[in-house]
Amino acid sequence: MNFSMNFRLSFPHVFSSLPDFVMGLAFLVTWIDPFSLGNNMPQYLLLVMLMEFIIIHSAGFMGVVIYGSGERKKRILLVIGLGLFYSLFVAGFALSFGEWWPLWAFWLLIVNRLMSGMFEGDNNEEKKKVVMGMWVINVVCYLVGVFATTLLPVPELGITPHVISAMNLSGEGVWIEEPYRVLAFGWLYFTVVGLFEFMMPKWMKKIQPPALTVTSFQ
Repeated sequence: MNFSMNFRLSFPHVFSSLPDFVMGLAFLVTWIDPFSLGNNMPQYLLLVMLMEFIIIHSAGFMGVVIYGSGERKKRILLVIGLGLFYSLFVAGFALSFGEWWPLWAFWLLIVNRLMSGMFEGDNNEEKKKVVMGMWVINVVCYLVGVFATTLLPVPELGITPHVISAMNLSGEGVWIEEPYRVLAFGWLYFTVVGLFEFMMPKWMKKIQPPALTVTSFQ
């Protein structure tokens, strides 16, 4: 009975964390065998991690607006305004790689946030705590992952000098010169975030303060 109940409680969180685990697996597979998922997959995944920085940065501000107080119409317009501002950075990345799908993906994400945050009613405190908690975790995981995979030794695996030359990346920096580091970072980042995504709702319920009862004295 206990096992069955725990499984039912955890099952919905599998779906919310599954995309992160799939992305982590894609980074790992590409790190081991660079062209097994497509000839341009290393470049795409590099762009994904650059995009993730913009997405994390925007998520904090948008979360405050979406779950904040005030008229719903004004909050929607403010989120769209923030989306247009961050689109400038996404467009810059997309232009440098000659790929425009990141811009479409970014706006699909914004629409998804609006749908899930603003059209489910106004009493959404529990979801607000989960969303903002995950935002903090994303920020910490991203920063720790960047420093760890930049400063610590990282094996090349399948990203040999010949493969790096074939990728024909433009620009400068450690991610361009040693792209296996960004693949290691992506694998680590999405896997850890997926684990937190799976466990966060349970943790938030456990740390909720107990309800206060008021006793009247006569």
